[in-house]
Amino acid sequence: MNSKAVCIAVFPPPIPSVPLLNLIGLSSSLSRKVYVISSKKSLQGERLAGNVQTIEVDHKASLSAFMRIINYVHTQLKILCRVIAISRKIDLFVFFIGGESLLIPLATLKLLRKKIVVVLAGAGTKGLSIKKDLLSKFLSVLVTANFYLANRLIVYSPRLIREANLSRHGFKTIVAHEHFVDFEKFIGKKRIDERRNIVGYIGRLSKEKGILCFIEAIPSILRMCNNVVFLIVGDGDLLTKIAEYLNKKNIMNKVKMMGWIPHKDLPNNLNDLKLLVIPSYTEGLPNVLLEAMACGTPVLATPVGAIPEVIDDGVTGFLLKSNDPKHIADRIAELLDKQKLLEKISQNAYEWVRENFNKEKTLESWQRVYQELNCADEKPA
Repeated sequence: MNSKAVCIAVFPPPIPSVPLLNLIGLSSSLSRKVYVISSKKSLQGERLAGNVQTIEVDHKASLSAFMRIINYVHTQLKILCRVIAISRKIDLFVFFIGGESLLIPLATLKLLRKKIVVVLAGAGTKGLSIKKDLLSKFLSVLVTANFYLANRLIVYSPRLIREANLSRHGFKTIVAHEHFVDFEKFIGKKRIDERRNIVGYIGRLSKEKGILCFIEAIPSILRMCNNVVFLIVGDGDLLTKIAEYLNKKNIMNKVKMMGWIPHKDLPNNLNDLKLLVIPSYTEGLPNVLLEAMACGTPVLATPVGAIPEVIDDGVTGFLLKSNDPKHIADRIAELLDKQKLLEKISQNAYEWVRENFNKEKTLESWQRVYQELNCADEKPA
């Protein structure tokens, strides 16, 4: 175990976060002490290692653009107070999941000459931009500044270096991920030929996730395959709009809306699906993709973020050319008619994810990352 103390700081998420829990688990195995600055809800009910100490911080949401900025700055100041209080104990600060825009605490730590890492976990400001959120431009400025301030940047794949326009920071950019799958929980319980024609979406009901594209494809799918039913797991700001569309098209009886479910219940849902659809406009590396593969559930996804480095089209899964509703409908109808291909993909995906996303392999990867961060001298930006 490394003798260093690590602090993981995130912008407080309102729900439990599997990637955050993964990073905490990895860090607790590699560090003497781990401090986690996050919301109570993101860690509620989770059993953490004995060397992990949580420091709670909350964030107040608002519909007003002005108040959102005020609240955002207020939350940054609260996080600043937390990091200053423990700064003398910490050797390495890791900013994760929304942490890439925490300029106030990050800049302060830079003045204190602390070693700082920013992990780019996902869509970030690009997701807000897709939703035409007024906060996206404000956050983009903060993120750009933090790219210069950080000692190291960590991204999930080389593709994301290009997507995030990080070429100028290439000398301090590391490719790594915190993803691993619990293969004792996420296992295949049903063969493909034992599953009904259930097509599912699992994730946030938000524009950047492409959920509306999938929902708008359902009427066309049903015209081609009337024996298909759909499962929607998740919650978000589009919930009402989705329900209104399904009612308008008179297809609510074909769609089961489950809302958020505990992570421990997810394997059963994944084992019910014949196909999982991830129609996102932007992604990092969605955990549900890997968990579906572990359950032998074929995945149809857009080629964004690190997804194409996991899905080899026609080998370990399927890639969409776009998230146009007609294209999604045509691909789903085509694939549901190819039982043997789905069975082959199910087996290939299971074997590939077992080999590449087990905890031991991810732990080895992060051990190398932490060793480099602990030994390397800071280079000028």
